[in-house]
Amino acid sequence: PAEFVRDLVLAGSGLLNPEIGGPSVKTYQPKGLWESATSGRGILKTYVQDHGDSLYRRGMYVFIKRTVPPPNMLIFDASNRDQCEVKRSRTNTPLQALLMLNDPTVLESARVLAEKLTLEKSSVDDKISKAFRRIVCRQAKPKELDVIRKYFDEEKAALAKAPQKAAKLLSVGEAPQARIPDRPSVAALMQTILMVYNLEEVIMK
Repeated sequence: PAEFVRDLVLAGSGLLNPEIGGPSVKTYQPKGLWESATSGRGILKTYVQDHGDSLYRRGMYVFIKRTVPPPNMLIFDASNRDQCEVKRSRTNTPLQALLMLNDPTVLESARVLAEKLTLEKSSVDDKISKAFRRIVCRQAKPKELDVIRKYFDEEKAALAKAPQKAAKLLSVGEAPQARIPDRPSVAALMQTILMVYNLEEVIMK
């Protein structure tokens, strides 16, 4: 379910706010989307995003306006509240992959986890293994680790030649950035974690 996908991403990075109850929250949303389908009246005529810990609350608390439901929830088959749904549909579409590769919440979660792991005194293989365990909820097999480590090395080499791209990747989200000199390594680990988030086993199973 859409709410679980959000919760999994945030929990894996350590950003998830476990607070129970309280008002709905307005998370990241494409600029102008809300205003394009509003009556222009009342307190909901413009989208006012929440900040701080509210951004990282569980998916069940995401604010839903029926005329402009959150696109990241709809893409994962959440109800738009137009009618009662006894059972949600379950689809697997390219839009879901595009969302998981570009959504600010997913990118920010990957960045935060990459920064946390980079600050630990451990080998790259250990960092990758720990990220895999946190997200997939099992130990990675040696062959899987080999594939992921190769991807990390390729990303690090590419980002070392494109420092502006690394800086742009690491600027996503409102969570404070850790001060780490080796930014290409952090960005490469971020991209590697993003790949793990996108595994079929993580999203569909």
